[in-house]
Amino acid sequence: MKKHYGWLSLILTAIIFTIPSCKKTFEDKPLQLLTEDFIFDENDPTGTQAYWWVGNIYLKIPSGYNRMLGGSSWGLNGTPRGTKISLVPLECFSDDAVPSAEGNEGWSIIRGGYNPLFTFDDNWGNCYSAIRAANIFLNNYQRIPWADSTRKVWLANEARALRAYFYYELIRRYGGVPMVGDTVFDYHDPELLNVKRNSFEECVNYIVSELDIVKDSLRADVPLGGRTTDPNFGRMNKSIVLAIKAKVLLLAASPLFNPSSNPDKPYTGYPVYSAERWKAAADAAKAVMDLGNYDLEPNRYTLVLQRANREHIFFRMSDPRTDNSYAYYMSPPGFKPANRNSEGRVSPTQEFVDAFPMKNGKAITDPSSGYNPSNPYAGRDPRLEQTVFYNGAKWLQRPVETFEGGKDKPNNATLAPVQTQTGYYAKKFCANDSSSANYTNTFYRDGGFIPPWCIIRYADILLMYAEAKNEYSGPDASVYAAVERIRQRAGLSPYALPAGLSQDQMRDVVRNERRIELAFEEQRFWDIRRWKIAKSVYGTTLHGVTITKNANGMFNYSPKDVTTPYFTDAMYLFPVAIKETQVNPGIEQNPGY
Repeated sequence: MKKHYGWLSLILTAIIFTIPSCKKTFEDKPLQLLTEDFIFDENDPTGTQAYWWVGNIYLKIPSGYNRMLGGSSWGLNGTPRGTKISLVPLECFSDDAVPSAEGNEGWSIIRGGYNPLFTFDDNWGNCYSAIRAANIFLNNYQRIPWADSTRKVWLANEARALRAYFYYELIRRYGGVPMVGDTVFDYHDPELLNVKRNSFEECVNYIVSELDIVKDSLRADVPLGGRTTDPNFGRMNKSIVLAIKAKVLLLAASPLFNPSSNPDKPYTGYPVYSAERWKAAADAAKAVMDLGNYDLEPNRYTLVLQRANREHIFFRMSDPRTDNSYAYYMSPPGFKPANRNSEGRVSPTQEFVDAFPMKNGKAITDPSSGYNPSNPYAGRDPRLEQTVFYNGAKWLQRPVETFEGGKDKPNNATLAPVQTQTGYYAKKFCANDSSSANYTNTFYRDGGFIPPWCIIRYADILLMYAEAKNEYSGPDASVYAAVERIRQRAGLSPYALPAGLSQDQMRDVVRNERRIELAFEEQRFWDIRRWKIAKSVYGTTLHGVTITKNANGMFNYSPKDVTTPYFTDAMYLFPVAIKETQVNPGIEQNPGY
């Protein structure tokens, strides 16, 4: 049984191995023999080991950037450890991008999907191990004679908030899941064979209730000026908890779950639609806005250069050091600063590039926008240049060349083993190095270090509010204001939206703003699923562009088919791994698998 119940059978020492000790320079027994009595030491009023225990739960929060197919629980199930592979962002499994490398393992997902035997981004075991760790703390922390009573309160509520967050990670993948309360199961407990999935509604209600309970019993939010020096920066506080609540309620209000396509299976969503769920989501996002603790950064590049800024709300804390690895991973392969080849791992699709409007805010399909298909990147939304390497864009003091035979698409495997599939490379999270001679250090760090990864930022909150409010009561002035703040910061001129938009028109605007503003931040992958549009926008042919250079130096741009991803209705929810459903038939499989 033990090997089948990874989500509930985490052995104590498996967690303890990773807990740093601050009690003394040398331990008086081997680490593998540490017990709960050591972690929750009744003779240690500092509670140091228990503090590290909670800190370790944060490390189970998913990282981002190029996390997929990494041979771990975050990537493709079954990828052998040590396999030399090219990691890619989650967006390579949406309509925004594909892997550049022909041999990348991600193509098997794109072309064949996922199923209970061949899972993808399977988070079941990781989340339940985090939930178990939180429960162990909550069942034991009062054994410590806490000298600092505030730490006792804070840590207990952090553990509850983290537990709620990991249930959110589960329900957005699988729908309703088994809820274990405060129970810490032993792996041989026969009750495990009777665990069943709770309804989606029960899970949402529990998560929201837990977040509401803890929100006022956590550390206070730190003012902007103190965030860089605060040793607890990034740990749960009221702003983070309210932001997570907004995410949960937006998910619950979305078409995937509101209502379910399988109302006879309560774990797949609500049986009946309710507009009030949109109101709850809008109110939750507004609560974050009303705190006044966060705002948009005027310069979007600040988000990749300063971990502590006015826009980042919730992120995975880890090693705060920086390097320039990410720029090498993403930049076109013709660039070799410091004699190191850039890799160009990600190829954005033409559909994604076309989503960016002109700088005047008009869609490129609008005849009055000024879009010129013979010079397609001129006069576009400034976020395009910040997000995508396109032909002619300046980078490291020269133009990017993605035309056939160009420096960044030489069609020569010796010069560039990996080349763009679409005519584009991904630039998001790289610094503004168009005029630099080398890459600027950003948050991404290679060599085993995992950097801070922003999960929720203030721009997301504004767009969540706009989406939910529009769905509930239409595009009122507050919806316009939220969206226009994003467009103004982006540099659109004019940034104002046309007056008199219908609810459907505003829905299209908000969805497109989410796509381009939050690009490569692991939003689009989930958005197209919760909106139930993945089959129409992703399960169809995705395109790129073939660029040829004429003798006069001008370019021809011709659309080309790149791939038609495999996507079925079943894939809106992830499959539960077969090892779980075989051992416990009470864990029902999601429909269609």
